[in-house]
This record gives sequence, structure tokens and C-alpha cells, in this order.
Amino acid sequence: MGAIYPRFSTDDARRAFTELENAVAMGQPPPSFTHGTHHPRAYFGVGGAGTVTVMELAALRNEMREQLSTVATGQRNYDRKFDLLAGESLALWFSDDLRGQAAHPGMWSYLTIAILPDLAVRRFPLDKHGRLSPDRFLAGRRNVFYRAYLRSVVLGPLLYDPEVELFEDDLVGLIDRNLSSDHRLARFISEQIASTQKDLPRRDIVRAGLKGVQFESRVTDLGSLADDELRELIDVLFAAS
Repeated sequence: MGAIYPRFSTDDARRAFTELENAVAMGQPPPSFTHGTHHPRAYFGVGGAGTVTVMELAALRNEMREQLSTVATGQRNYDRKFDLLAGESLALWFSDDLRGQAAHPGMWSYLTIAILPDLAVRRFPLDKHGRLSPDRFLAGRRNVFYRAYLRSVVLGPLLYDPEVELFEDDLVGLIDRNLSSDHRLARFISEQIASTQKDLPRRDIVRAGLKGVQFESRVTDLGSLADDELRELIDVLFAAS
């Protein structure tokens, strides 16, 4: 059982976000709480094998900074490369017994605002009005790091498909809709998309296949199917598209 990671409540996350936004607007470096103590508003849930240490959070921060140092701001496809590397690192860090910690929304707001604020601001800086986008820092599917993590966990190698941009919108929809709550289903769909022949109209096939899966999910308990049964069903639905 993994250690418990700190979280923000909804109200405390908004307060911490405002403090971060003000600091960045004043030209101050975003403060990270990886030196000595946790953020004063941090709280920990119950269970697990104790609480994660500040030193461990500092190790996560250092690993993320090292990975993302290979992506220079302004380079071609910067946003995509940033998200891919961030997602890979976070999926690896929160694998196995830490997967449960990644399911807590408040953990992601804490991670973004208190541990990795400089990286988050680098990806989503102040807008022309001097404001940060709250959706990218607070809890939710649009959080900069949770979104990258979820895409990596669910879609995996498919994100590196050279034609992924052809059906990027549909893949984002797969993540954002309730369908993504079943990670096994989403992974199998990703495998199906990756195996679709390059000389076929892949975007049309993907859209029709996803519609077929969504319709089938209303009449069939897909979660009760064995892996082989689910893969076979997805294959049939995509073949019919």
C-alpha cells in the first residue's frame, strides 16, 4: 500500500491558486513546497502506509523538471511534447500501489499549485489580462497534469501514432466523456485504433467506432466482459463502422 499524498480542499485550492496567480503577476518565481514542510493548507486522507514526505515530493519535482528540460519553450509542437513527457513521467510515478492516490482530485490541485507550479505556469502562462487559467491548476479533467497523466494511462503508445492528430479531437472526447472512467475499455479502444490500417479513412472509422461503443455500452454491461470478450466486441464494432 502506497503512501498518502497531500491534497487541497476545493476552497483551499482556490485560495492557493489566487496566491500563486498574484505572485506570478508580480514577477515573483512560483513557490514550491518541497523544502522542509508541506503547504500549510495541505491535508491527508486516511489509510495507506503513512504520508508521503517532502523529500519524496521533491524527488518527483526533480524528475519532472529533468524530463521537461528537454522541451524548449517555443519549439515546434512544444505543447504536445510537454504533455507527452509530463504524462509519461506521472503515469510511471503513480503506477502500481500509488494508482489510488491519483484518483483523488484534490491531489492534482496540490501537485500543480504547491509542487510543480513553475512547470504548470510554463505550460499555461498568464494570459493578456495577467490571469492564469483556473481550470488548468484546480482539480478536474482539464488540470494540466491530470489531463496529461490520464491520457498517458489510457491511450499509451497511441499518443505517438504519426497520424494521431487526424483523430485528436475524438481521442480527447474519449478522455473527457464518461467512457474514460473505464480505463480498460479505453485502452482496448486505443489498441484497436492503433491497429487500424494506415491506408483506410482512420478518422471516420474512429468516430463511427466510438459511437458504436457508446451505443453498446447502453445495452451491455461492458465491465462484466472478460478481456478477450471485450476485445472481440470492440473489433466487431469498429469493423462495422
